[in-house]
Amino acid sequence: MTAKISTSFIPEEISYATSTANSEQHSLPRSIALHLLPGILTGTAFFLLAPIAQRSGLPSLLAHGFADLFVILPFIYGVLFYEGYKMNGRLSLDGVVLYRERIPWWQYLVFVSVVIASAGIVPLLAPVSNFISDNLFSWWPAMYNLSYDLRGYTQSIITATLLFNLLVVAILAPIAEELYFRGYLLPRLSRFGFWAVPIHTTLFGLFHVWTPWMAVARAVGLAPFAYITQRKRNIYIGIIAHVLANVLDVVTGVMLVLGEV
Repeated sequence: MTAKISTSFIPEEISYATSTANSEQHSLPRSIALHLLPGILTGTAFFLLAPIAQRSGLPSLLAHGFADLFVILPFIYGVLFYEGYKMNGRLSLDGVVLYRERIPWWQYLVFVSVVIASAGIVPLLAPVSNFISDNLFSWWPAMYNLSYDLRGYTQSIITATLLFNLLVVAILAPIAEELYFRGYLLPRLSRFGFWAVPIHTTLFGLFHVWTPWMAVARAVGLAPFAYITQRKRNIYIGIIAHVLANVLDVVTGVMLVLGEV
């Protein structure tokens, strides 16, 4: 029998009681595993691909994009649609990805702006990240330090790297991460009440195993992000903000590169 694929990500009506109270609650060990496993797999792929990229005359930044494309995206959508098939008997995200209630359009303008502004906490905590990096990760190989320093590469490689990362790292990966982390995992920690968000953001910070020194900054910076998603029961705020923030990061990197070329 051919499985039917549901293309609608927004059901007709989703109430908070239906979308969270009746949802399966994950045990803490299971939640930890589901938060960290995609990061461990993606980080392993990046650690293996970065030396190959450098030996091939390619930047490690490109290896990170390939790790996202071929590891984290298949993992996330594999888990979500597997759970959807078990629940609905078809490839659907209904009942799996929650926090999808409608809100007035003007609230997107307000809350997306608030979320993006809250992301500014991460660079403000750079001294904390630098302290952790200098004292705990001084041994970290330079090839694994993601940066937009593309000096020494040809113009075609620079352009391909930036365009590829714009598509994968700035658009495709954030959408998948919001569906998985804020739409699937966060609601299944709701029994922890106030502590659901701190637990979630701590695990999300640790998920980025390729930049462990930024775990504290990410956990703190993501807290307003996750609280708004939980409060408004709407993951689309996070999707829009996450994509915009990552696009801004890549564009900033492009400007830095252009200033050096």
